[in-house]
Amino acid sequence: MYDFSYSNLKEIKKNPEHYLIFIKRLLPRWANGIPDSECIAIFRVLRSLRNKTKNKKLTLVETGSGASTLALFLYCALYGGKFYTWDTNPNKGSFLRSVLSESMGKTLKIDVNSIWEFIAFDSVDPHIGINILKEKKIKVDFCFFDSWHTLEHLMKEIKEVEKCLSNNFVLAFDDAYYQKKKFNFSYINMLRSKLNLKKIKEPKNNKCLPFYLEIQKYLKSKYKSVYLFKDSYKKDFKNDIFFKYYEADRLFMNKMGMEEKKKLAHRFDAFFVKK
Repeated sequence: MYDFSYSNLKEIKKNPEHYLIFIKRLLPRWANGIPDSECIAIFRVLRSLRNKTKNKKLTLVETGSGASTLALFLYCALYGGKFYTWDTNPNKGSFLRSVLSESMGKTLKIDVNSIWEFIAFDSVDPHIGINILKEKKIKVDFCFFDSWHTLEHLMKEIKEVEKCLSNNFVLAFDDAYYQKKKFNFSYINMLRSKLNLKKIKEPKNNKCLPFYLEIQKYLKSKYKSVYLFKDSYKKDFKNDIFFKYYEADRLFMNKMGMEEKKKLAHRFDAFFVKK
């Protein structure tokens, strides 16, 4: 179903970003949650990190899965490395595995299982969460966080991955402009609306600074060098057809507070950190 023809390996290596978006646009909406411009930005940050680490084979982590999984897989398939995904939805993992196997895996002649591990569980679980990488003596170079979208849960994930980080690493975030401290009422109210339940008013004490500012402050308090990537997303998102194509869906998301048009420049942020 996903084994559409796309030129050849030589052309893919020449223009991997075009190939990445070609496959991304085959995904159904429920698995295609991030804009094309963000997917490309993730891939570019990875290539930048590769240059900074002298072509090291990177170990990557993501919490939540979808189009970002394609970017991480394509990077590892072309340049080496391995990545680990935590997502509580096992069906999503199975679906993405079939997509990757039939598309990129077949074309690039790569066994999906050789470079990707999908863990269908909570990322901060003490027994099978991110901390198992320390148990396996694995050092992590890159993390993309896109799970529960609250500062409380995000900080738990960061503190888990800190147990096994390389000396130079990147932490990247989806919806980095969110200001939800303990509960993601936007998502909660979206689900409540489907059940014909009244919207819950978000309490003032659930608001924090935008995630990217909270995280930047935390990282600068702990590490020698922290800087925010000048990523391509901030320039490219304004002309991204993803937003227009899914406009009807996004109108509802804006109504629920799941997306804020005026803050989209910080939907994606990534920090390069040196210990």
